[in-house]
Amino acid sequence: MRIAIIGAGLVGLATAAGLARRGAQVEVFERAGQEPPAGAGISLFPNSRKAMRRLGLGDGFDRLPHGPPSGTRTAMRRRDGHIRFSAPAPRDHGVRMFYRNDLREFLLESCDDVAFHWGATASVADDGDRLRRACLTVDGGGGAPGGPRTVGGWDLVIAADGLRSRTRTALGLDPGLRYAGYTAWRGVTADPVDTGGTAGEDWAGEHRFGTVPLADGRVYWFAVASRPAGETAVSRGLASEKDAVRREFAGWYETVGALIDATPEDAVLRHDIHDLARPLRVFHRGRVALAGDAAHAMTPDLGQGAGAGFEDASALCDLVSGAGGDRQDHRERQDVVALLQRYSAQRARSAARVLLASRFMGKVAHRRRRTR
Repeated sequence: MRIAIIGAGLVGLATAAGLARRGAQVEVFERAGQEPPAGAGISLFPNSRKAMRRLGLGDGFDRLPHGPPSGTRTAMRRRDGHIRFSAPAPRDHGVRMFYRNDLREFLLESCDDVAFHWGATASVADDGDRLRRACLTVDGGGGAPGGPRTVGGWDLVIAADGLRSRTRTALGLDPGLRYAGYTAWRGVTADPVDTGGTAGEDWAGEHRFGTVPLADGRVYWFAVASRPAGETAVSRGLASEKDAVRREFAGWYETVGALIDATPEDAVLRHDIHDLARPLRVFHRGRVALAGDAAHAMTPDLGQGAGAGFEDASALCDLVSGAGGDRQDHRERQDVVALLQRYSAQRARSAARVLLASRFMGKVAHRRRRTR
């Protein structure tokens, strides 16, 4: 089966690796270059590990160094540092905490026999049907000079092109995006920082601060605040987003400032938080499927954005290889449209529940409350 994947983020790479292991001919089109983007940290829960095993990547995934270090307790503090809740360190809570680019590198190395087209913007020209294969319009990526070219003959196209998916719009499935009402800064310290043997997320008013120790002693942190959409450090007259988050969390307990200070200025990322205005009922049209944020962009409040995307990847790989569900005859396995109908049936409702639960958790976290 000849398969195109649009997007080389974590979900696109995991899908490519899983499909190639099942004998598919896979090509990936990524509009950015091969150099890793600025990255922070990522927490993956047990469903991600299960998906990795289904993708055939479980052994390598388990060997990746990850946090939190053994003995790390979960704690929730007030802004003055007083612990309001603490849980003993579990023997294995199943959570894996990575530097995002380390995970990306692992997935890239897992993409044996996958052809990559870096710097190539791909869009769906024809989504195909049961008899007609899909076509892409590709601009860049080492093609012939003179503008975009048409690349046809795709049995299946998987679009993992993110929050603002152009494919979702092209398929007529885009419900628009909703601003959640808060913005987030993220960073990874340049050197190890002592968090007192704890990891967790602290709530105070319309602010949150999270700490995630990594395997090498560095700390991934995130800071969330209710702010107007589109605001930036520059619009507030500040020199950098590091200055902005430092000011936003001035007065918090000492470790918060220490983590921000220990992060290089150009490594502090800021993004307004959006999710889909409403969940999608289907994740496909014709021979084109959506996966990851393109299918179910959600707020990060349950930490399930990547996990849900890896579940998409494993579902697609199982279906393509004929391993996902009841036994089928040969002709049905070759009917890609039928496979994608099953994919939508398996994934859309489940992902919608997680999207809405994440949205609800964000509303709870950012309701106005008395702070201490």
